Amino acid sequence: MDAAKKQLRNRLLVLAFASVLLLVIYGPFSGLFAGIDRFLYDRFAPRLPGNPLQDAVIISIDPRHPDAVSTVDLYGEVIAKLRSAEVGRIILPNPPVIPDSEPLPDWAGRLGGDVPVYVPARSRFAPYARRTGFVEITPDSDGVMRKAGLWKLIDGQMVPSLAVAVAFDDADTSSRMQTLGADDNILLTRYDAVRRINVDDLIFGYINSRALTGLTVFLDAEPELQAASALLPSGQFVTHSEVTASMLADIEQDRVISSPPWIAVLEWLAPILLAGVAVLFMPDRSRKDIAVMTLAVVVGLLLVEAICLMVMHIRFDLGRTIVVFAGVSLLSLWLVGDNRKEFEHAFRRGSDFLAAGRLEPAFAELRRCPPSETLAAVMYKLSLAFEQQAKPERAEAVLEWMKRTHTSIPQSAAKPAKTNGVPQRLGRYVIEKRIGRGAMGAVYLAKDPRINRPVALKAIPIEKEFEDEELKEARLRFYREAESAGRLTHPNIITVYDAGEDKGLAYIAMEYVPGIALKDFTDPKRLLAPKRALELCAQTAEALDYAHNQGVIHRDIKPANLLYNPKEGSLKISDFGVARITDNNRTKTGIVLGTPMYMSPEQLGAEPLTGLSDLFSLGVTLYELLCGEVPFKATNIAVLMTKITTEDPPPVEGRRAGIPTGVDAVLGKALAKKPEDRFSCGAEMAIALRSCARK
Repeated sequence: MDAAKKQLRNRLLVLAFASVLLLVIYGPFSGLFAGIDRFLYDRFAPRLPGNPLQDAVIISIDPRHPDAVSTVDLYGEVIAKLRSAEVGRIILPNPPVIPDSEPLPDWAGRLGGDVPVYVPARSRFAPYARRTGFVEITPDSDGVMRKAGLWKLIDGQMVPSLAVAVAFDDADTSSRMQTLGADDNILLTRYDAVRRINVDDLIFGYINSRALTGLTVFLDAEPELQAASALLPSGQFVTHSEVTASMLADIEQDRVISSPPWIAVLEWLAPILLAGVAVLFMPDRSRKDIAVMTLAVVVGLLLVEAICLMVMHIRFDLGRTIVVFAGVSLLSLWLVGDNRKEFEHAFRRGSDFLAAGRLEPAFAELRRCPPSETLAAVMYKLSLAFEQQAKPERAEAVLEWMKRTHTSIPQSAAKPAKTNGVPQRLGRYVIEKRIGRGAMGAVYLAKDPRINRPVALKAIPIEKEFEDEELKEARLRFYREAESAGRLTHPNIITVYDAGEDKGLAYIAMEYVPGIALKDFTDPKRLLAPKRALELCAQTAEALDYAHNQGVIHRDIKPANLLYNPKEGSLKISDFGVARITDNNRTKTGIVLGTPMYMSPEQLGAEPLTGLSDLFSLGVTLYELLCGEVPFKATNIAVLMTKITTEDPPPVEGRRAGIPTGVDAVLGKALAKKPEDRFSCGAEMAIALRSCARK
C-alpha cells in the first residue's frame, strides 16, 4: 500500500472512530460521559470569588421544639416579632404545609403588611404574600445540585423562582435580571454562610430584636445540616433557605453563572469541529506533532472553560469535547506507530536488497519510507550501485526521486578550501575544508556536485606512506575497510557512500553528520545527565548489535568516535573504516590501532576478537560519561594493561547526583574480564541500560 492510500485509509479509520465516539458520548451513554463535564465544573466553580448575602440572617425553627406550641403557631409568633422589629423582608422558602381541609392560621391574613413576605407559589400562603416564586431542589444523577431554573411554566403562566421574585423588588437587581432569558438556568457553586439566629433567643428576648431592623430574614423549620435538602458542587449540604440565599446573593451581587441555550449548541458543535480537524491533520503527522497538538488543544479547551466560568460567568462544558479529541489523538498515535513499524520494515528490506545487489526491489521498498537524512544516504548509495551496474537511467531516477522528496537537503555555502596541503578536489568531490584528522589520515568536508550534497571525505596519503609491495597491501586493506563499512546501513551508524583514489590519496566518501563528539562531554564540568548518557549508550549498543550481526567489529569504540546531535537527540558511530571484516573460515588476530584505555583484555592480549570486545569498550565509554574519568588509569601502557586485565573498576553510584541504582551492575557485566561473562549481544546491553535509566 503506497503512502497516499495509507494516509487515506488512516483518515477513514479516524473518521469512523470519531463518528462512533460522538454517537456513544451524545447517544445512549451520554449520562455516563456527562460526569466528565460535571467533574470539570466541580473543580472550577467552587473557586469563584463570592460573599454571603448582605444584611441577612436565617432563623430556623426546630420542628422538635420542646415547647408545647406547634410549629405553625411558632411561625406566627416569629413573624410578628420580625414585623415589630421592622425587618427589611421576610422569606419563607419552605413554609409549613397545611392540608386543604384545615383552615389557615390567623397570622396568614396579616402577611401582606408593610414588611414584604415572600413564599413559594404553590403554598397556601401565596395569596397573602407580596410576591411568590417556585423553590425546586433538582439534583443531577450523582446527587449534586448544580443548577436551578430561573423561570418555570406553572398552570400556563411563567413563574419566577423565589430568588428571582425577591430580586424583582430591588430596582438595580431587577434591571440586571432583564438580561437573563426565560430559558436560562442559574448555576450553583458554593454556599457562603449567612448568620443564623436561635429562634429561642428571638422569642424570649435574649437578643435585641431592633438589631434585625432592615435585614433580610429567612424563616424555615430546617435546622442547619440536620435538615439538608441539597448537596452543592463545593461538597456543602444546604437547606432550602441556604439554597435560596445563595441564589439571591449571586443575583444581587451580579455573579450569576448561567447556561444560555446557545451554549448547548456550541457544546454540540465543538467536538464535531475538533474531530474534523483531527481527521484532517493528525493521521499524517509524526507522533511528536500529534502529542504537542493534543496537549495544546486540551490545555486550550480547559482554559476556555475556565475563562468562560471565571470571567464571563457562563458554564461551557467541554469535558466531552476533550474526550473526543483525546480519543481521536490516541488512535492517530497508534496508527502513526503502526506506520512507523511498517516504514522500518520497508527500510530494513530495502537495505537488505541493496546489500544483496537486488537494486530494483531495494528502490521499490525504500520509496515507501518517509523522507529523512538516513534514507537519503541509503538512496545515494543505491544510485551509485545503479551506476556500477551500468544503469545510468535508473541512477538518475533515484536522484530525481531524492530531489522531489528531500527538498531540505542541506547545501553548503562554503567555498573550496585553498589552504596549503588541502586538495581542492578528490575524484568528483569538491573539498571545502578540513574538519578533522583520524588515525589513518585527514577528514574533509566536501560536496558531491552531482546532487549538491555534503559528504565527509576520509583521505589517506597512501603513496607517501607505503611503497611497492606494502603499497599494494595497503591499497587492498583500504578498500577492504571501505567494503566492510559500506555494508552497514543503520540510523546510528555513519553511512559510507563511495571509495576511490586520486592524487596519491585514497579516500572514503561518507555521510556528513554535524554533531559533537561525546569526548566533549567527558569533562567533569560538562557531563551529560545520567539518563541521557545511558540512552546514548543504549543507541550505540543497538547499532553495534546490528554491525556484529553483519560480521563487522568496530574495535575502537570510544567517546571521540560517537557523534551526538543535542538538538535531535541522535547519535552516530563514526570511524567504522578501522573495522575489519570477519571471516567465518579463518580468524583475524592482532591489535588494531586504537586507544588502549578503552580496549578489552582480549584486545590487549592480541587474542581473537568478537563483538563482545566492542561492548567492553562501550562500558568504559559509559563509565567516563557518567564520572568524567575512565575506570582504568595508569602512567604507562604496562601498568594500564595490568589494571584492565586484573582489576575491577571503582563503583560509580553515589559519585554524582542522578545516577540510577543498578548502574554498577550493568557496568560490572559490560566490563567483565572474560567475554563470556559480558552481555551476550548489544541488544541485551541496550535493554539493560534503558531498564536502569527508568529506575
